[in-house]
Amino acid sequence: MKVLDIQGLSFAYEDGTVALKDVSLSLEKGDKVAIVGPNGAGKSTLLHLIAGFRTPFSGTVVIDEKRLDEKSADSLRMRIGLLFQDPEDQVFMPTVKEDVAFGPRNLKMDDIDLRIARALSTAGIEGLANRKTHKLSFGMKKRTALAGVLAMDPSLLLLDEPTAGLDPRARADLISLLKEMDKTMLIATHDIEAVAEVADRALVLNIGVVARGTMRELVMDREVFRQAGLEMPPISKLFEVLKVMGYTITELPVSMDQAVCELTKVIEEGGSHTHAHIHEHDHSKASDTHPHTNVNRVHRAR
Repeated sequence: MKVLDIQGLSFAYEDGTVALKDVSLSLEKGDKVAIVGPNGAGKSTLLHLIAGFRTPFSGTVVIDEKRLDEKSADSLRMRIGLLFQDPEDQVFMPTVKEDVAFGPRNLKMDDIDLRIARALSTAGIEGLANRKTHKLSFGMKKRTALAGVLAMDPSLLLLDEPTAGLDPRARADLISLLKEMDKTMLIATHDIEAVAEVADRALVLNIGVVARGTMRELVMDREVFRQAGLEMPPISKLFEVLKVMGYTITELPVSMDQAVCELTKVIEEGGSHTHAHIHEHDHSKASDTHPHTNVNRVHRAR
């Protein structure tokens, strides 16, 4: 069953500036699809159109087999969960629990307490239910906003730059959370490394659709990235250098997990193996009296 089906979607602002041109895509239930592109490519505009926030447009947008238009926008919006880039635009109630409950209570949904508990658990913030929202870190505010979206039990999650503004630990935690969630997702982002771990496939958008495929397929084509004004992830550039050096690289990795798998294949095919040694040393007799962990270099041996 198609949760989302878009055909020939085009949109221009009131001043005539074209934001999107002839965009088509579809998501089956459970799909996780990334929309990647530079700033100004139309990623956020696309999400806002799907959420029914911008009209009129040309083309068709069908959500849960119901066509989106000005008359159906309000009812269809209940089936969509939009996570804004900045949680400050979304989190406004005094406590986390009250904020998560706002949507279901406002729409007089049933089983509100169950919805709240389930959403807090899925977002990994059940321990923050009674915390004041204004005292939360940016990352926890983003999780609170996500929990508020999940409490509505939407058919489709629209995520606008979900990793923006997060520190490395919060970013990694959110990526892990999104990977584990059993939800249909459309993720607009320029964080290519992050989305490579979450999305099944991706579209490169620059007003129109430039290319489609998995992130690993897309990074193999430099021309695609050039046309879209995108930079290849550093990990992909590194493996491109290894390929030039003569190593057999079948696909350029985009995330660290993919890089480890690809490097393992390269080593195994070359008849080599690696050893990573981690030792605990106690330097109490030396000038440094604090025990520390010393990681030896990785050795490549035949």
